[in-house]
Amino acid sequence: MLRTRALVAAVALPVLTGLVLLGGWVFALFVFAAMLLAGWEYRALWLKGQQTLPGWLIYGLIALAFAATWLEEPGWRTPGLIALLIAGMFQAIWDMEHGRAAPIIGLALAAFGGVYLGWLGSTLVAVRMLERGAYLVIFLYGCVIIADTAAYFVGRRFGRHKMSPRVSPKKTWEGFAGGVIITPIFGLLVGWLPASQIITPLHGALIGLLISLIGPVGDLGESIIKRQAGVKDSSNLIPGHGGMLDRTDSVLVSFAVGYYYLLWFVL
Repeated sequence: MLRTRALVAAVALPVLTGLVLLGGWVFALFVFAAMLLAGWEYRALWLKGQQTLPGWLIYGLIALAFAATWLEEPGWRTPGLIALLIAGMFQAIWDMEHGRAAPIIGLALAAFGGVYLGWLGSTLVAVRMLERGAYLVIFLYGCVIIADTAAYFVGRRFGRHKMSPRVSPKKTWEGFAGGVIITPIFGLLVGWLPASQIITPLHGALIGLLISLIGPVGDLGESIIKRQAGVKDSSNLIPGHGGMLDRTDSVLVSFAVGYYYLLWFVL
């Protein structure tokens, strides 16, 4: 399994790096398509858990967030969200009248999924649109990779105490500590590089620390959905890695945190 993961990563990382460097509508469209696919997996997971979700609401919320980000029209988000939620209530009324039980639960789950994937996912595009955006996207993604890798290997070697045994039995506090220690060091070193004109060593270390602390929340959150659905992976899309949801769970949370840190404290 580890060998398969490494081989897929060796092929995927150069492609992803190329898309980041290319930027523009190509990168935005790629991320948008990835989030739509993640939305499809999210809905499929709940269907396996015997819960029907209105897919149009998930995809509509994702599209709204990306359109508002790419077109730089943040004012669209609130009225768009209101319109989609009102339409969702009509859907719930229709479902109840046609014999579907508890339609509001499906509506709430769809709204959560759409906002989670759309609002957080669009921050990847928002970071790329910043000054030196390609560099910042690669840096933030590097922090995610370092945090995940450090947690995996430290947990595998020294892990004894389970973080959340009912949600993710393989995650340990020792692995979490490994990520929290190593990722800020990575950020610090990146800040010292001559090419780093935006990220100082202090900001690099703090961003690495925040990502290592908060990133696992996304991973554990997705694990809850999979536990309720009774499946191991969101899909078999990526050999050795699972589905799009599995690959973006910690990325979405990390980029959202990283984007606002950059916006408030760096730029």
